[in-house]
Amino acid sequence: SEKKSSEMTKRDWKIFREDMKIYLRGGRVPIPCRTWAESPLPVELLKAINEVGYIRPTPIQMQAIPVAMEQRDLIGVAETGSGKTAAYMLPMLTYVNALPALDNITAEDGPYGIVMAPTRELALQIEEEGHKFSKFSRAKVASIVGGRGSELQAMTIRGCEIVIATPGKLNDALEKKYTVLNQCFYVVLDEADKMIDMGFEG
Repeated sequence: SEKKSSEMTKRDWKIFREDMKIYLRGGRVPIPCRTWAESPLPVELLKAINEVGYIRPTPIQMQAIPVAMEQRDLIGVAETGSGKTAAYMLPMLTYVNALPALDNITAEDGPYGIVMAPTRELALQIEEEGHKFSKFSRAKVASIVGGRGSELQAMTIRGCEIVIATPGKLNDALEKKYTVLNQCFYVVLDEADKMIDMGFEG
């Protein structure tokens, strides 16, 4: 039978990571969560995970979630379809839910978190995932993408704790003062390599 987390030795964790193809760089990396029950996520997010039907964390989620929950900088590399969105969205929602809800006054300082994505399609996909996971929490998630009126999007993202955007649309919103980033302390670059190739346009 599987050992309890507290009974695992350094060697056990090394073997587990090798089996899961989890490769690390950096020091003081927290142990992975082999199950959702072992994760440090709050109950409202575990409830959403259960409803979505995620039985067990994927390797990127097993390791990235404990690292991100410590609010440490992280670069995660994994294949498409490996669950990267949940790996950053769940810790981000945890962080945001621990902060005061935005009201008419604090909303003036913009969102608590930003996710940047290279394409409209990916941004909308991330927004959909964010809605699934935030179902039982008070955090609001919205996107700024092409194909929608700027003023309508400005109204949509006002008071949202997490905003997802393509680089060009985020830049446009900042230039037009539709939003500011005065209190944004959580930043995710999804498919950062593609955005770098594009020169952060789009």
